[in-house]
Amino acid sequence: MLRKIRGVIKHYDWGGFDFLPELLDLEKTGEPFGEYWLGTHPDGMSRLIESNKSLAEANGGDLSYLLKILDVRNMLSIQVHPDKTTAEAGFAREEEMGKDRNAYDRVYRDKNHKPELMVALSDFWLVQGFKTDQEIIRDLEANPELEPITEYYQRTGLEKTYTHLMTMPQEEVNAILKPLGQRIKPLYEKNALKKEDINFWAARAFLTYNRKGVCDRGIFSLYLMNLVHLKPGEGIYQAPGVLHAYMEGQNIECMATSDNVIRGGLTAKHIDIDQLLKIVEFKSVPPQIIKPEEGEYETPASEFQLVRISSIDSKRITPGSILLNIGSEIEINFNSSVVILSKGEAAVTTSASSIGFSENPQALYLATGE
Repeated sequence: MLRKIRGVIKHYDWGGFDFLPELLDLEKTGEPFGEYWLGTHPDGMSRLIESNKSLAEANGGDLSYLLKILDVRNMLSIQVHPDKTTAEAGFAREEEMGKDRNAYDRVYRDKNHKPELMVALSDFWLVQGFKTDQEIIRDLEANPELEPITEYYQRTGLEKTYTHLMTMPQEEVNAILKPLGQRIKPLYEKNALKKEDINFWAARAFLTYNRKGVCDRGIFSLYLMNLVHLKPGEGIYQAPGVLHAYMEGQNIECMATSDNVIRGGLTAKHIDIDQLLKIVEFKSVPPQIIKPEEGEYETPASEFQLVRISSIDSKRITPGSILLNIGSEIEINFNSSVVILSKGEAAVTTSASSIGFSENPQALYLATGE
């Protein structure tokens, strides 16, 4: 059967005010709508609309993946995801310590890793991975306020420089970043910076995350990382250990069922520098933009696959798959029945079957698990 499901809204402070309420036909409450979760993670369990039964119960167990929609109005944290071995050890350690799973300083909220695919639904900006040595030095030298970092980098290299920046006393952070902010914030406010310039995003970070007497050291990371601009329909994969941060736009994400995030700045949430430095891969990682082949987004992950369905041709689906409609209303032929998914609606399959359509879908996504 194909059953409609209801996901869970996350009102994160970086979220937008219009995109998700309009997509999901919800009242605009004035609070930010950051994410919409579809899956069986305990922090965001979906439910069947017809019975209010949990998706885990209806599926006969947890899904191996989590499907999300994000609306990024303000940039998210500089962050990294652990591999599975690290996640299992970290989760066991914090369980033994007796930390509540929703505690502010809890790092490992489950014992799974979080390989993650995102596909842009709009023009989308992010930073991902470290640039080459030559690119980092070039961009540091373009900002005279960062000269102390340039000299340190040339002497010691990436790992020691990043460790130094993440652990230096706050007064030293302020001494470097405050003059930079004083120069670039007025340029940002006069619309004199382009989004292709990392100073645009650094200035926004100054205005968003700095507190009185405290410059957010996450701003340093922006000058070391690759700036990426995705067009709608393009994807990118976040592997364990790769530093990244989403800056602006809307996307759809598919990932292993996990909420393990280790943060290193640009956030009001808990930051764990020790864990961050243990997990981050200190090497140049050129961004690899993923373009779908016959609608499929290929990644190394075994827990999930994401497909954009855009043709009338029938498609075989497996139990525990989720169909999410971002476009206009679509009729789905499932076995001998017809299910209509309006814009923003989702449904889960509880049996294997072929599905067909009365017309080509505009923006219908299919997430499947292992």
